[in-house]
Amino acid sequence: MGHTRRAFLGAVGAVALGASRAEALPNYISGKVIQEALDKARDGKGPKDAAGRFIAKPGKGTYLLTEPLIIHGDTHLDVTGIRIVARFPATGVKKTMVLNAVAASTGGYDAPGNIAITGGSWDPTWDFFQRGVGDKAPPMNVITLIHTKNVVLDGITIYNTKHWHAIELNAIRDATVRNCALLGWIADPKQGLWHGEALQLDLPTGANTWAGKADGTPCRSIVMRGNTCDKSGSQLGFGQFTGSHTTHPGVTHSDVLVENNVVRNARWDGIGAYNWQNVRILGNRVENCEGGIYVKSADANKTFEITGNTVSGTRTRPGVGIRAVQPISDVMVSGNTVTPCSFDYVGDVAFRRPPQRC
Repeated sequence: MGHTRRAFLGAVGAVALGASRAEALPNYISGKVIQEALDKARDGKGPKDAAGRFIAKPGKGTYLLTEPLIIHGDTHLDVTGIRIVARFPATGVKKTMVLNAVAASTGGYDAPGNIAITGGSWDPTWDFFQRGVGDKAPPMNVITLIHTKNVVLDGITIYNTKHWHAIELNAIRDATVRNCALLGWIADPKQGLWHGEALQLDLPTGANTWAGKADGTPCRSIVMRGNTCDKSGSQLGFGQFTGSHTTHPGVTHSDVLVENNVVRNARWDGIGAYNWQNVRILGNRVENCEGGIYVKSADANKTFEITGNTVSGTRTRPGVGIRAVQPISDVMVSGNTVTPCSFDYVGDVAFRRPPQRC
């Protein structure tokens, strides 16, 4: 927001700068065409993938969404080679480009699952900037999944998310996010940069319940592997690649693997873990971020392994930091390369073995 049209076009290379705004816009295909493909998959029509999901695969082109796509259980949305942009109204629809189908009475992980989304170039703000009204783009997520299980997000590219999250997993069990590129973020001037997670683990309480019950169900068994989080050609980076900023007493996200990701130019910490337990942060590269890898508890947490990561170019925040607001036990920090060297351990942290220090 606030960037010139020249800067924005530099990210996408869409048109000559001399073209009019009308000429700059592609011949959009209605997002309803994608929804029709999703509904056919819901109805058991078409081919299946190896996991038994019906495949929804729309034709090539640039699609314009004015409301969320709703993906059902046992569905694989394959948008490889397809561009999807948004022109959502300021009010009247939920602010996410994708949401799964969840009945109002559904809690836990009981919404229809076995969902995959593969590929695609997703951009919730591009159309607004092309039309010269970038400030009118509403804050929104791109992909939001809630109260479900057995999820795969693979090879997705997301550009220039405004204020919220590229991907939000909310009350999700057994999910893998792999080979995705989460690029560019427009910060909310009313929130701290720590609030800007590209990939957020959340739980449904109050206003952050997108569908179903506000029952505080946490995320469990989440894998984040081989992703890239960075700035785009027109916007700065996210606040963080991973993290959470919502808590509920006595509830923690658990069984999380953050492995072999590349995080650059985050404006807070590259990798955050807030009120998670049984977490392995392994083999990641964090470059040119304000801080590196930062773990914080709200309730008592346990079992963190931070090993084999490379952190470089941090500034005012630690390369590796652990803050125990409530006790954190069974922690291992070893084999990381941190330049400049900075390890910071605060509060009641019980280490499995002597931790890595400068």
